[in-house]
Amino acid sequence: MDDDVAGKRQKSAGAGSRSRTAARRRTKSGRRYDHLKLDETVGFLVADTNRTMTRAFSARIAKHGVGMGIFQFLRILWEQEGLTQSELAARARMRGPSAAGALHELDRRGFVRRIGDGDDGRKLRVHLTPAGRRLYDLVMPDIDVTNRVMLADFNPAEQKALKTMLHRMRRNLAANEIREKVRR
Repeated sequence: MDDDVAGKRQKSAGAGSRSRTAARRRTKSGRRYDHLKLDETVGFLVADTNRTMTRAFSARIAKHGVGMGIFQFLRILWEQEGLTQSELAARARMRGPSAAGALHELDRRGFVRRIGDGDDGRKLRVHLTPAGRRLYDLVMPDIDVTNRVMLADFNPAEQKALKTMLHRMRRNLAANEIREKVRR
Protein backbone atom coordinates (compact mmCIF):
# COMPACT_ATOMS: atom_id res chain seq x y z
CA MET A 1 0.00 0.00 0.00
CA ASP A 2 1.47 3.32 -0.93
CA ASP A 3 2.02 6.08 1.65
CA ASP A 4 -0.65 8.35 0.13
CA VAL A 5 -3.44 5.79 0.60
CA ALA A 6 -2.27 4.92 4.14
CA GLY A 7 -2.31 8.61 5.10
CA LYS A 8 -5.86 9.04 3.82
CA ARG A 9 -7.00 6.02 5.83
CA GLN A 10 -5.42 7.40 9.02
CA LYS A 11 -7.06 10.79 8.49
CA SER A 12 -10.35 9.07 7.74
CA ALA A 13 -10.06 6.92 10.90
CA GLY A 14 -9.37 10.04 12.98
CA ALA A 15 -12.35 11.85 11.50
CA GLY A 16 -14.55 8.83 12.14
CA SER A 17 -13.44 8.70 15.75
CA ARG A 18 -14.26 12.41 16.18
CA SER A 19 -17.68 12.00 14.60
CA ARG A 20 -18.44 8.99 16.85
CA THR A 21 -17.46 11.07 19.88
CA ALA A 22 -19.66 13.94 18.71
CA ALA A 23 -22.49 11.49 18.02
CA ARG A 24 -22.21 10.15 21.56
CA ARG A 25 -22.67 13.68 22.84
CA ARG A 26 -25.85 13.98 20.82
CA THR A 27 -29.03 12.82 22.51
CA LYS A 28 -32.20 11.25 21.14
CA SER A 29 -33.21 14.54 19.53
CA GLY A 30 -29.87 14.63 17.72
CA ARG A 31 -28.81 17.95 19.26
CA ARG A 32 -25.30 18.25 20.60
CA TYR A 33 -26.22 20.51 23.50
CA ASP A 34 -29.28 18.78 24.94
CA HIS A 35 -27.32 18.28 28.16
CA LEU A 36 -27.56 22.08 28.53
CA LYS A 37 -31.33 22.26 28.91
CA LEU A 38 -32.40 25.50 30.56
CA ASP A 39 -33.40 24.02 33.91
CA GLU A 40 -30.24 21.88 34.01
CA THR A 41 -27.74 24.68 33.40
CA VAL A 42 -26.04 26.03 36.51
CA GLY A 43 -25.77 29.55 35.08
CA PHE A 44 -29.51 29.73 34.40
CA LEU A 45 -30.41 28.21 37.77
CA VAL A 46 -28.19 30.68 39.65
CA ALA A 47 -29.47 33.66 37.63
CA ASP A 48 -33.11 32.61 37.94
CA THR A 49 -32.73 31.98 41.68
CA ASN A 50 -31.13 35.41 42.04
CA ARG A 51 -34.01 37.07 40.14
CA THR A 52 -36.60 35.28 42.29
CA MET A 53 -34.77 36.16 45.51
CA THR A 54 -34.28 39.78 44.39
CA ARG A 55 -38.00 40.19 43.67
CA ALA A 56 -38.97 38.86 47.11
CA PHE A 57 -36.24 40.76 48.95
CA SER A 58 -36.83 44.03 47.07
CA ALA A 59 -40.48 43.97 48.09
CA ARG A 60 -39.47 43.53 51.74
CA ILE A 61 -36.91 46.35 51.87
CA ALA A 62 -38.96 48.77 49.75
CA LYS A 63 -41.19 49.36 52.76
CA HIS A 64 -38.13 50.99 54.40
CA GLY A 65 -37.45 53.16 51.37
CA VAL A 66 -34.44 51.10 50.32
CA GLY A 67 -33.96 49.85 46.76
CA MET A 68 -31.55 47.25 45.47
CA GLY A 69 -29.43 49.97 43.82
CA ILE A 70 -28.34 51.33 47.19
CA PHE A 71 -28.78 48.23 49.33
CA GLN A 72 -25.45 46.63 48.43
CA PHE A 73 -23.57 49.73 49.50
CA LEU A 74 -25.45 49.99 52.77
CA ARG A 75 -24.77 46.32 53.45
CA ILE A 76 -21.04 46.81 52.91
CA LEU A 77 -20.92 50.00 54.96
CA TRP A 78 -22.78 48.33 57.85
CA GLU A 79 -19.83 45.97 58.07
CA GLN A 80 -17.04 48.47 57.33
CA GLU A 81 -17.34 52.24 57.19
CA GLY A 82 -14.78 54.66 55.85
CA LEU A 83 -14.15 52.99 52.51
CA THR A 84 -13.41 55.07 49.42
CA GLN A 85 -15.81 55.10 46.47
CA SER A 86 -13.49 52.84 44.47
CA GLU A 87 -13.12 50.41 47.40
CA LEU A 88 -16.91 50.27 47.73
CA ALA A 89 -17.33 49.71 43.99
CA ALA A 90 -14.81 46.86 44.08
CA ARG A 91 -16.48 45.23 47.10
CA ALA A 92 -19.89 45.54 45.42
CA ARG A 93 -18.39 44.27 42.13
CA MET A 94 -19.77 47.31 40.30
CA ARG A 95 -18.24 49.64 37.76
CA GLY A 96 -17.34 53.17 38.80
CA PRO A 97 -20.26 55.06 37.18
CA SER A 98 -22.89 52.72 38.71
CA ALA A 99 -21.24 53.02 42.09
CA ALA A 100 -21.08 56.81 41.78
CA GLY A 101 -24.82 56.96 41.05
CA ALA A 102 -25.67 54.76 44.02
CA LEU A 103 -23.43 56.80 46.34
CA HIS A 104 -24.95 60.03 45.07
CA GLU A 105 -28.41 58.63 45.91
CA LEU A 106 -27.28 57.52 49.38
CA ASP A 107 -25.82 60.98 49.98
CA ARG A 108 -28.91 62.76 48.61
CA ARG A 109 -31.16 60.74 50.93
CA GLY A 110 -28.99 61.48 53.95
CA PHE A 111 -27.79 57.90 54.56
CA VAL A 112 -24.07 58.62 54.04
CA ARG A 113 -21.57 61.45 54.20
CA ARG A 114 -18.41 61.66 52.17
CA ILE A 115 -15.50 62.95 54.21
CA GLY A 116 -12.06 63.89 52.90
CA ASP A 117 -9.25 61.49 53.67
CA GLY A 118 -6.79 63.07 56.11
CA ASP A 119 -3.78 61.49 54.38
CA ASP A 120 -4.83 61.91 50.75
CA GLY A 121 -6.92 64.97 49.94
CA ARG A 122 -8.03 63.47 46.61
CA LYS A 123 -9.89 60.63 48.31
CA LEU A 124 -13.31 60.79 49.92
CA ARG A 125 -14.22 58.27 52.60
CA VAL A 126 -17.86 57.16 52.86
CA HIS A 127 -19.44 57.05 56.32
CA LEU A 128 -22.96 56.22 57.42
CA THR A 129 -25.10 58.91 59.00
CA PRO A 130 -27.33 58.09 61.98
CA ALA A 131 -30.19 57.61 59.47
CA GLY A 132 -28.07 55.13 57.49
CA ARG A 133 -27.22 53.22 60.69
CA ARG A 134 -30.90 53.07 61.73
CA LEU A 135 -31.73 51.26 58.48
CA TYR A 136 -29.61 48.36 59.71
CA ASP A 137 -32.16 47.35 62.36
CA LEU A 138 -34.98 47.72 59.84
CA VAL A 139 -33.43 45.80 56.94
CA MET A 140 -31.43 43.04 58.66
CA PRO A 141 -34.59 41.19 59.77
CA ASP A 142 -35.67 41.17 56.10
CA ILE A 143 -32.32 39.63 55.16
CA ASP A 144 -32.81 37.02 57.86
CA VAL A 145 -36.34 36.14 56.67
CA THR A 146 -35.26 35.93 53.03
CA ASN A 147 -32.32 33.67 53.87
CA ARG A 148 -34.50 31.41 56.04
CA VAL A 149 -37.08 31.07 53.25
CA MET A 150 -34.41 30.25 50.65
CA LEU A 151 -32.71 27.66 52.85
CA ALA A 152 -35.82 26.19 54.54
CA ASP A 153 -35.28 22.63 53.26
CA PHE A 154 -31.51 22.60 53.68
CA ASN A 155 -29.80 21.10 56.71
CA PRO A 156 -26.75 22.96 58.14
CA ALA A 157 -24.26 20.76 56.24
CA GLU A 158 -26.08 21.40 52.93
CA GLN A 159 -26.16 25.14 53.64
CA LYS A 160 -22.42 25.15 54.28
CA ALA A 161 -21.75 23.06 51.15
CA LEU A 162 -23.92 25.38 49.02
CA LYS A 163 -22.08 28.47 50.26
CA THR A 164 -18.71 26.77 49.66
CA MET A 165 -19.69 25.86 46.10
CA LEU A 166 -21.03 29.36 45.34
CA HIS A 167 -17.80 30.93 46.64
CA ARG A 168 -15.79 28.52 44.49
CA MET A 169 -17.88 29.30 41.40
CA ARG A 170 -17.36 33.02 41.98
CA ARG A 171 -13.58 32.51 42.34
CA ASN A 172 -13.50 30.39 39.16
CA LEU A 173 -15.37 33.03 37.18
CA ALA A 174 -13.22 35.87 38.55
CA ALA A 175 -10.01 33.97 37.69
CA ASN A 176 -11.31 33.27 34.19
CA GLU A 177 -12.21 36.94 33.74
CA ILE A 178 -8.64 37.89 34.62
CA ARG A 179 -7.22 35.29 32.20
CA GLU A 180 -9.48 36.63 29.43
CA LYS A 181 -8.30 40.21 30.06
CA VAL A 182 -4.68 39.11 29.88
CA ARG A 183 -5.28 37.39 26.52
CA ARG A 184 -6.75 40.54 24.96
